[in-house]
Amino acid sequence: MADDLSSRAVRSSTTERAIGLGYAVLHVCVTVSVVHLRKAVAQVMWMTFLTATFAVLSASAQTSRQGLLSLEDARIFYEVIGSGIPIVVIHGGPGLDHNYLRPALDMFATQNTLVYYDQRGTGRSEATLDSDAISIDTFVDDIDDLRQTLEYDRITLLAHSFGALIGLAYARKYPLNLDGLVLMNPVEPGKRFSGATATRQSAARSDQDAKELEDLMALEGFQARDPATLSQVYRVSFRSMFRDRGLVDELELDISVRTAQNGQEVARLLGEDLDTIDWWDQLPEIEVPTLIIHGRYDIPPIAMSQALADALPLGSLSVLESGHFPYVEDQAGLASTLASFLAGLQR
Repeated sequence: MADDLSSRAVRSSTTERAIGLGYAVLHVCVTVSVVHLRKAVAQVMWMTFLTATFAVLSASAQTSRQGLLSLEDARIFYEVIGSGIPIVVIHGGPGLDHNYLRPALDMFATQNTLVYYDQRGTGRSEATLDSDAISIDTFVDDIDDLRQTLEYDRITLLAHSFGALIGLAYARKYPLNLDGLVLMNPVEPGKRFSGATATRQSAARSDQDAKELEDLMALEGFQARDPATLSQVYRVSFRSMFRDRGLVDELELDISVRTAQNGQEVARLLGEDLDTIDWWDQLPEIEVPTLIIHGRYDIPPIAMSQALADALPLGSLSVLESGHFPYVEDQAGLASTLASFLAGLQR
């Protein structure tokens, strides 16, 4: 069952243009008043300003619906924005929540319905922290429970980083419920490229990064799982995953209290599953249209993403000029690539 929490408006860039238009009209009103235009005319123009501005604001607003999916051992927070084909967004981690993907990914809600959610145990989602409740299987079933709750016959998944493993597992278990699968900067579903990935990670992380991380992890706030300290740890850790390292500051990394307190334990529990994953031989069984998006400057080698695309019967690869976070570094490339893939699903 789902309990609606709230509704709010998410305003697009059209809103800003509307406000700009409104101020332009207001400027005209002031100007004509200065030249002693009749008061009645000025009042009409003022009303025109108000009417035009609020009409465009209303038209450009996107409604947002939030809720909690109540399960036996968890409560899953979700938020639905936009209109169009339903796309469930699977965030990375493990041990993070969906906030780091926003607001940049919201741009896709102008033509699609985006369903964000926090994986159990982090963000605004609650869960029992044990191996029965925290596993790849339960994470997969949460998505299908969410699909049923929102009454979608079929969905498309947009999975980032670690979330790609959940997306692939969902595609194996519930292929008939999927229109398509997008794996954005996926981690490897196995160990074939682990050596190359580790080498690239070591080369990308500077001595300054290593020193900053060492200093941060020595702080009392790190041991106490202080959200502000952990947010900074993630920011320094992610810096080496960018083509332009300065753009790490564009990420929304204000870690919530629950994510800070539970994230490490969630990651540890999932680690029991992740250590055994080797799905390369099972990938040919996934007959779902799949787009793999790889950042040319990401840590995993392009060869891994190419092998993933080759192993999936309906897989394709798109390489963007970014690191691990293309929705920050190559928004135009990501928008074009994703729009083309989604359009193909509708044919």
